[in-house]
Amino acid sequence: MLKLKDITLSFGNHIVLDDFNYNFQNGTIYGLVAPNGTGKSTLINVILNNLKPQKGYVEYNELQYNNEKTTVKLHQEICAFPDQSELFSFMTGRDHLKLYANLWHNDPQKVKDIISTLKMETYIDRKVETYSLGMKQRLCFAMVVATNTSVMLLDEVMNGLDPQNVQLISHVLLNLRAQGKLIIMASHLLQNLQQYADQVLFLK
Repeated sequence: MLKLKDITLSFGNHIVLDDFNYNFQNGTIYGLVAPNGTGKSTLINVILNNLKPQKGYVEYNELQYNNEKTTVKLHQEICAFPDQSELFSFMTGRDHLKLYANLWHNDPQKVKDIISTLKMETYIDRKVETYSLGMKQRLCFAMVVATNTSVMLLDEVMNGLDPQNVQLISHVLLNLRAQGKLIIMASHLLQNLQQYADQVLFLK
């Protein structure tokens, strides 16, 4: 269980998260819906410990961000969807997947299965600088899958994808849920989330 308890975070006088409480269960896909600028990405960054709330705490499997040791343990359990700007243009897609698998100590052999499942064979060994926006988006999702973490935080994962790729990723998401993964999908669009989310939370 991922527990967010009394999370309050503000920037100056602007309160973004005001006493936020929620328990996220494993084996569940959550949709996090709100207009841009409402706090979806901020909440994800709090879960990742990139932002420190003025009040409250994040807990997963009875671990909190209390010290370096527990922080390392939590970051082995939690992975977030990378931004396309974080990709290395000179590396291939396969290189990125192997990098993420190694960083999270997942079996590198699983990379082949991910490539096949997401139908990336035709371009996976090309340098990322040759990728379209849709290819980069699919690669970023594949990188999260390659970590095999218990908690996966996906911010606007369906952006720039055509309906066929949306269906493909939706199918993979359902398989990850069946494996017991806890998945939080942040989006400003409700339509796609209805296909796979078990619960949808609205921020305002």
